[in-house]
Amino acid sequence: MSAAALQSDAAAFQTLHAYFLDRLVPVCDQLLDAAVAAGEIRPDTNGYGLLRGVGNVCVGAGNDPRYDARRLVDLLVTGLRVR
Repeated sequence: MSAAALQSDAAAFQTLHAYFLDRLVPVCDQLLDAAVAAGEIRPDTNGYGLLRGVGNVCVGAGNDPRYDARRLVDLLVTGLRVR
C-alpha cells in the first residue's frame, strides 16, 4: 500500500487510518511513558505526535531518490532523548 493510497479521500482508507490510530497510539503512549519513567526520553512526547511526525517525514520518501527518510526518522528519534 503506497503513501498516496493512504492519503486518498477514499472512505476505506480513512477507516483504515482510524483503525491504526485507535490501536497504535495507546501502545505508543505506553512505550513512551515507560521510556520517560526510565529517564531515556523527554517527558513532553506523546504517541500521536510521534507517529504523525514519523509519517510526515516518510511521506516524501518515494518522490525523490535524494530524500533519506530513514536518516530523518533517526534525527527525529534522537531528538527525543534526554540530554
